[in-house]
Amino acid sequence: MPFLKTSLVALAGAMTLGVLAHGALAADPVTLNVWSDPVRLTMFDLYDKTHDNVKLNVTTIDPAGLVAKIQLGMQSKSEVPDVIFMNDIGYAAQLSTRRSNYLLDLTGKVPHATLDEFYPNANSPCYINGKLMCMRNDIAHDVVWYDKPLMESLGAKVPTTWEEYQALGDELVDKGYSLGSPMVPFEAFLVSDGCDMVMPVEGKDDTVKIDLTTDKCLKPARMIDHMIAAGSLSKVGPFDPAVVDLVKTGKVPLMIGPTWFGEYVIKATYEMAPGKLAVALPLKWDDQTQPLTWSWGGGVYGGWKDTAHPAEVADLITWMSSDVTNQTTAVTLPAHKPSAIAWGARLKSDPFYASPDAFDVQVAAAAFSHPGYVSLRFSVEDAIVKIVSANIAKGVTVEASLPALQTELVNLAKLNGYTVE
Repeated sequence: MPFLKTSLVALAGAMTLGVLAHGALAADPVTLNVWSDPVRLTMFDLYDKTHDNVKLNVTTIDPAGLVAKIQLGMQSKSEVPDVIFMNDIGYAAQLSTRRSNYLLDLTGKVPHATLDEFYPNANSPCYINGKLMCMRNDIAHDVVWYDKPLMESLGAKVPTTWEEYQALGDELVDKGYSLGSPMVPFEAFLVSDGCDMVMPVEGKDDTVKIDLTTDKCLKPARMIDHMIAAGSLSKVGPFDPAVVDLVKTGKVPLMIGPTWFGEYVIKATYEMAPGKLAVALPLKWDDQTQPLTWSWGGGVYGGWKDTAHPAEVADLITWMSSDVTNQTTAVTLPAHKPSAIAWGARLKSDPFYASPDAFDVQVAAAAFSHPGYVSLRFSVEDAIVKIVSANIAKGVTVEASLPALQTELVNLAKLNGYTVE
């Protein structure tokens, strides 16, 4: 009875599929241990609520102690998270060494189509020796922030070049105005013309170029020295009470700062009144065809190379950095283009900004992000503070500080396993 035999086989197959399907539905979800900063908690929570196959066990960690805590966990073979958020791009390099070999290689685990949706050079800090070791959450390239009605009342034109920027400072300083501080975004000033300040050498693993002797470094240094001497740039950082007071009293009509300055420094810390803040594209030098702008910040997500669930880890990292619904309510400008467009819709109608193009300009500026903004195993900023900031406080010029800074950077690079060219 071939018909009966076929029917029984079909019935048995259907029952098997039913059992398998029931078993799959009944299976416990995969549990991933996550270390997050407080800001990202709601984002991880949304993933947890929208993915039945994964359960997140999220722990809030002090970002400053993240690397040391992971190293300790790996040594003791306990408390090693599957996924982490790193608020410092340097952590990616620090956690990809032979000694601290934590990060999962995401190369081939993230769809190319998704990676193509990120802004130019947004994921540069995540490529370490040619491998994708993390995914960028937000971008933080520098732009020009300015008080539109104040600039108009002063009859001042928003500069488009660094030469015009210096001239503007000279023009306004006699009227009692300042252009803020170069101290924290100092690197942004110095690399604006292509200065080789710890730049990765393409095609050579763990190799950097450090040369602060060229005109591309000396020209920006001399500009800073001129403006500090003239009084149009402060000797202290943007969060110093002296600078904060200058902005609050309307004495800083224009400043250089990252994309997050608008929402989280100028609005929150400087308490600028609504309807005044505008943004312009990064500055270029007269001999450049386009700007070259540095970044300050931009967190990244990474995973554990020895996780028991690499596919789920890669999915979580990809989702956190590129899910539009998730990133629309993010704290800062997303690195993922579609997410950023959704996020920026709010800025277009925000009465705090003097113009509805505040977001559009920040997006346009992303095209000029410096490809040399990468993850390093040591802090260039700490070296700048140690050498340059200390010297400026003592009356020593930036130009005169460059040889000592180069020596410090070369020593740090070699100490951390880099070949220096």
